[in-house]
Amino acid sequence: MRTTFDLPDDLMKRAKIAAVRRGSTLRDLVAEALRKLLADQSPPQRRRMDHAPIKLPLGHTIPVRSNSEIAQLFEQEDMAHVNDVYRGR
Repeated sequence: MRTTFDLPDDLMKRAKIAAVRRGSTLRDLVAEALRKLLADQSPPQRRRMDHAPIKLPLGHTIPVRSNSEIAQLFEQEDMAHVNDVYRGR
């Protein structure tokens, strides 16, 4: 895949010299460097949430709502706000 990068002049010069010394092309040098860099990085560990991000008082729960119920609540809240504005509240 053809790609264009804007690299600092000193880095580009060093990369070209390194490629010539190795007897390879700049393209191969960059591809190898990227492969090594990406191979050394382990994928981020995803952690499963095992406790609530907030503490609720005993006996309180967070209500479970569907997306359509949430949208309906937002619409009601927006309409209440509009009514308040028109009533001068």
